[in-house]
Amino acid sequence: MTPKRSAAWFRGDINGLRVLAIVPVVAFHAGLPGFGGGFVGVDVFFVISGFLITTNLLREVESTGRISVKQFWAKRVRRLVPASVLVVVVSLLAALWILSPLEWATVATSAGASLLYVSNFFFAQQSTDYFALDLGESSPFLHTWSLGVEEQFYLIWPILVMVAVVIAHRRRLPIRRALLIAFAATIVVSFTLALFWTQAAPTAAFYLLPARAWEFAAAGLLALIPAKSLGPKFVRTSMAIVGIVMLLATVVLLPETTPFPGFAALLPVAATMLIIVGGRRGLDESAPWTARVLALAPMQWVGTLSYSWYLWHWPMIVLAGVAFGSQSIRLLSAAAIASFFAACATYYLVENPVRFSPVFVKSLRRTFIAAGAVTAVGVLGASAAVVAGNAAVAQFSLIEQAREERPNYECDRDTTIIQGTNLCEMGDLDSSTTVVLYGDSHAGQWKDALGEAAKQEGIRLIVRWLGACPATGVTVTAGDGTWLSECATHFDDTMAIIAELEPDAIVISQAERYDGRIVDANGQALELPAQLELWESSYDSTLTALAAVSPRIGLIEDNPAFDDDPNACLVRFGESAESCASLRTEALESTSVLRAVSASVVADHDIAAFFTTVDTLCDDVCKVMDGEVPVYFDSNHLSRQWTMTQVPELREFVTSLVQ
Repeated sequence: MTPKRSAAWFRGDINGLRVLAIVPVVAFHAGLPGFGGGFVGVDVFFVISGFLITTNLLREVESTGRISVKQFWAKRVRRLVPASVLVVVVSLLAALWILSPLEWATVATSAGASLLYVSNFFFAQQSTDYFALDLGESSPFLHTWSLGVEEQFYLIWPILVMVAVVIAHRRRLPIRRALLIAFAATIVVSFTLALFWTQAAPTAAFYLLPARAWEFAAAGLLALIPAKSLGPKFVRTSMAIVGIVMLLATVVLLPETTPFPGFAALLPVAATMLIIVGGRRGLDESAPWTARVLALAPMQWVGTLSYSWYLWHWPMIVLAGVAFGSQSIRLLSAAAIASFFAACATYYLVENPVRFSPVFVKSLRRTFIAAGAVTAVGVLGASAAVVAGNAAVAQFSLIEQAREERPNYECDRDTTIIQGTNLCEMGDLDSSTTVVLYGDSHAGQWKDALGEAAKQEGIRLIVRWLGACPATGVTVTAGDGTWLSECATHFDDTMAIIAELEPDAIVISQAERYDGRIVDANGQALELPAQLELWESSYDSTLTALAAVSPRIGLIEDNPAFDDDPNACLVRFGESAESCASLRTEALESTSVLRAVSASVVADHDIAAFFTTVDTLCDDVCKVMDGEVPVYFDSNHLSRQWTMTQVPELREFVTSLVQ
């Protein structure tokens, strides 16, 4: 059972206000539409904390003339540490089970930082994007940055209040006036820094206390307002209504691309302050109706659970997305709902019992020793996971190297200007025999290997490739639906360069997974039959145009592909090259539609040479390791290590083109 709170100080409306903070945050992280500004729920929590903590400290000062800093910190420790350690440790164990060992070191480091309430420094140092769309690249402990900010505030704020009180006594100033000066100075300095950092150092502005302290201090000013100065009840009710509308409008309308905190943070902070002020009641009067609504039983229940829910929601959303390989709203919403039930269990079984346990309430020493002990155990466990993760990285260094050595635009020489465009030259730079390699990133993956083959055969290789821009000249969209309008310009420039070069041969290589993403010249969506028709006609006209410049055309067939990165499978315990391999039919399925269309086009043209990796990599299954060499660097691109093993075969291929 939840202990009864003293009616003399407890404000149910503020406890209910926590619902307006936690629900938007959870909905935002679950990707629910209409909650684009839901991340401001964290700012609501900051304001609530600033008001309540300052109110409690002020009450203690005015009744006793002093502040027991140790007692204050002990209460915070009993309130925050038990649930936090439980969630971090359980989430870390789940992450070690779900994530690749190559990610263990990073995720365990963030877990350790979370246990020590310094994760905001960790994520700021890592320049972590809080608004990143890919859950697979997000730490399950990213949300603890705000807990770090709050704990650092709890560490400093009572000392600031105590210093202000001492100065007030020495200078014979009213305590509230001294605190007013201290809080106002904090607001001016912190808000100025927030504005500057939001532009100059946005990551620091978002994650670090100096740029957030003004939110707590602004709420602290509210605690200094005496009840007799609140104004008429109808005015306070109006303020609360305005605050609620402003907060909800911010949640719905504020774009997540808005520079934050900056000026935009004034919206949730001001809205929350209006709600808090509007909910206060004067002497000998009932609470405004807005406060009574926020104090309804369901709001109280969820508000009471908000801390545990905040702890659980993000790791469960992230790990569910990774485990099921999906970021669908349905899945993430289910994870968010499940996290609420986890919060219930945590609150009733851990958070509340420990918080009010007589064993700890009666002893500051036991409180700090117990908190330090469980935190130390958690940090030691996280450290062990870091060691295991580093060992995994060392063990799978070749796989890590494959991931890092992605196609790049570096060339042996990049100086010759044709059609106003720099040429990328590889191979034998002084040769009079020229071959052009043209295509998308699936051409780029062959650049180094084909360049080495050309060098050994005394051939100059000109490379023209642009990721996600097929050689057929069709216009496509990126994975997120963005229209890649630059593909048309790249195609026109390439055709002009080839026409001026008049190379001895041309090699085309491109991915064949564009079905569903092909659009018309204006970027408008097309039905699948129209997409295939456009691919066919564009490919045909491209081959015809190229043949008019150089009759020797070679093709590198698109390689088998996987639904997921096979390297992530290879580094999991219990997996092997055999278990991570894919059936040939499955590995070719994603390219089967355009592969068939392309084959029908190619059959009508005179192709001088044809290079394929399909039979090299696949019999009944397609392998992901060739001896000790990883074949792929992601789900569909070949690794540089493996393509370089194909140099002998590529020498034969390029030689047959120019003979």
